[in-house]
Amino acid sequence: MKFGVIINRKMIERRASDPYGRLFSYLGEMEDLGFDLGWCGHHRFSDRTAFGGDEASEPSAPLPMLAALMARTSRMKFCTNIFLLPSRHPLEIAEEINTINEMANNRFILGAGIGYKPDEFENCGWDFKSRAKRFEECLEILPLAMKGEPFSYQGKHFTVDDVTVVPPPLRGQVPPIWIGAVSEPAMKRAGRLGDGWLISFAEHLIELEEKVATYKAIAAEHGRPSTLALMRDLHIAPTREQLDPNFLPNIIKVWQSYDELGSKADRDALASEVMFGGKQVTLDEFAPNRAVVGTPDDCIREIGRIRDAIDPEWFFITPTGVPEPERQIAELRLFAKEVMPHFRTD
Repeated sequence: MKFGVIINRKMIERRASDPYGRLFSYLGEMEDLGFDLGWCGHHRFSDRTAFGGDEASEPSAPLPMLAALMARTSRMKFCTNIFLLPSRHPLEIAEEINTINEMANNRFILGAGIGYKPDEFENCGWDFKSRAKRFEECLEILPLAMKGEPFSYQGKHFTVDDVTVVPPPLRGQVPPIWIGAVSEPAMKRAGRLGDGWLISFAEHLIELEEKVATYKAIAAEHGRPSTLALMRDLHIAPTREQLDPNFLPNIIKVWQSYDELGSKADRDALASEVMFGGKQVTLDEFAPNRAVVGTPDDCIREIGRIRDAIDPEWFFITPTGVPEPERQIAELRLFAKEVMPHFRTD
């Protein structure tokens, strides 16, 4: 298993002489600790996002931001989770990705999705309601475009006439496309057209087993890779007494915000009752199968269950219940030291 950490824009200090210095330092430390990947979201025209609350933490232009971050690291990969692919023209994206990977020695992975906020599309002249069909055409065009060879394409939304994207991919390596999917149709689309599935932190582990089997079967049928990147809320402390009582309320607030903003994830019955029905539960009742919480030994047991159930290649940490950057860093240090060595893969 490989491990990814969030790139949190709350670490950017806009009034400082070096606004990104704190974020550069953070990623350098995460690389030294052995984390394999840094990931970030993508939202346009938003000073408030579900994860960031009243202070948006997901960049409006993730590709140039990641280019700068990759220039300050040497080993870590970087992934958009997720990039609003149908809000841009696929040829522009292909040019930018090939340029980034040329600079960063093929360390970029495109994580893409259809989005859920109309203004992110309509303000740029893109129709919101047709985004799913446009997304599928983008997924067909991008692998062809990123090859750096002449190609043509005729679709309902995009027409490409004998175009060659420059620069060509470094050493001929076309980057993978992982698809963020929170509904069954989107998961099936990931199997048909993607190279991996970015699995929402809202997914219940037991219910995931059947979905993952379906996804892998669809990917195999279409001759596609089927990489799994599971997102999970993490809260780790040296002892259970040191766990934050606000962790679960923070998660509830974030999950409710996603729903209010239009992202309707598949949730299990108990999670729905807690999120939207006001049901009161303890952290011990809620966390199993939904989050990785507790002491290092608790976290090792839960990730072991995850490995046994769906065996994801990637584990993406989503610290929605621990919003303060300094606390996130302290917990990531403990996780890297005490938990990651039990699950490392080359």
